[in-house]
Amino acid sequence: MVRIIAWRVPPYDNGCYLIVDARNEAIVIDPSMGDRQVIDAVREQGLRLVEILNTHGHPDHIFGNAAVKEATQARLAIHRLDEYRLGPKRPPTQLAVPPCSADDLFDDGQLSFLDDVELSALHTPGHTEGSTCFYLRREGALFSGDLLFKGNIGRSDLPGSDPDAMGESLSRIASSLPPNTRVYPGHGAETTLGAEIETLRGLRDAGMLPGLRLG
Repeated sequence: MVRIIAWRVPPYDNGCYLIVDARNEAIVIDPSMGDRQVIDAVREQGLRLVEILNTHGHPDHIFGNAAVKEATQARLAIHRLDEYRLGPKRPPTQLAVPPCSADDLFDDGQLSFLDDVELSALHTPGHTEGSTCFYLRREGALFSGDLLFKGNIGRSDLPGSDPDAMGESLSRIASSLPPNTRVYPGHGAETTLGAEIETLRGLRDAGMLPGLRLG
């Protein structure tokens, strides 16, 4: 049985998520500034954190990587196209992110960090080059990063963003995943994919996502 433990972390209302399997092994998605919550949960529940996954490399999502890694000895994974965002070559930012390098790089496809959990990386560029959603097929859960929110989508006007790629990525998840898929976003409240179809259709009709295809 898979458990999902979710926090909404200030000051940017980031989604921070622990996925725990039946053996009490776990991965965390986007520690954000919730490193204290993650570390405390791991210790209090007797978990073994094996991997830190980043949906993308923006500072508010990766801020807690170093603290969680040091406290738990977990490895860190990010899409290879966003690896540079962990280091000194990342675009300038107001947040002084503690340095932390990746141990594992992924592309698109099945991830094997937890033996009993069917977890896939869906490369969904647009917000950044390496933006990735993580999909738990059996549990019907999608960790959408900054691709899709409740009532909105991620920005595509930042360095490394691409509005055309954003439309393609949204088309991919909207057409390939069931509408009852629970969406755990990078910011804000949870939703379902089906509940956001009207939002996506409205953005397309307003000319913001001209290439969006809805199944």
